[in-house]
Amino acid sequence: MFKSMTGFGRAEIPNGNHIFKTEIRSVNNRFIEVKIRLPKNLAELEFVIKKQLRARCARGSFEVSVTLDRNDEGTGELEIRPNLPLASQYVSAMTEIKNFLGLKGEIDVNSILQLRDVMKAEPLSLDPAREDLVIQSVNQAITELIKMREEEGNHLQADIFQRLDEVEQQAALIKPRQPLMLRQYQEKLKERVQLLAEGVDLDPARLAQETAIMADRCDVTEELTRLASHIKQFRQLAEADEPVGRKLEFLIQEFNREANTIGSKTLDGETSRCVIEIKSILEKIREQLANIE
Repeated sequence: MFKSMTGFGRAEIPNGNHIFKTEIRSVNNRFIEVKIRLPKNLAELEFVIKKQLRARCARGSFEVSVTLDRNDEGTGELEIRPNLPLASQYVSAMTEIKNFLGLKGEIDVNSILQLRDVMKAEPLSLDPAREDLVIQSVNQAITELIKMREEEGNHLQADIFQRLDEVEQQAALIKPRQPLMLRQYQEKLKERVQLLAEGVDLDPARLAQETAIMADRCDVTEELTRLASHIKQFRQLAEADEPVGRKLEFLIQEFNREANTIGSKTLDGETSRCVIEIKSILEKIREQLANIE
């Protein structure tokens, strides 16, 4: 079953005041490449996330975004904490100044809060249980991503199989033209010999020999047989439950070799047209295969 390399997956897992969100996008790549954006307090999970993704996907360029949000107005990546020791020092120093100078009035809390570093924003620390929720959200997003890649792969497979049918149709048009092609060659050869050797009797045996030599050179039965075999192998690989994109890319090169050989052997205009059509179809299949995992 085909899997496309293009897809998107998203997952959210709520936990108390927090929501763990993961988004994954993937596009074509000959190999596998993973880029991850994580909050600072989740940076240590990068290796684990890459390992999870590589275990379930074989090819593609992936962008993974993990965020930690809160259900309230705050940010999920930071938490605000008072710097109580520093605030206490500020109050002590302000009280000392007030007493030394004989000032009146109370020390206002707003004045204290405006002082530097009395409030500090720190990365939110996560316990192991919450880290497990992050990994869980990543796995759910990967599952959604794979689901979309499979759906897109089914569309690609249907399109490619239809094009394989078209290749078979063109090959079927070539096969019955071989006897006609030989008769045409024999007639042209006879005309040329008569023109060059006007008044000289033709040797039927020699003409038959030349025709036989040409018949062997122009015979494309072997190429058509191999082409049919490649199509069968292609369909079998497509049903495999494993990544087959690269194998099929190599196989489509063999398709082209057979088509090129047929084209080089033929002297028939209709056969040449069929070969051109086959090569055009194969190019479209090759373009589609560039998106298969």
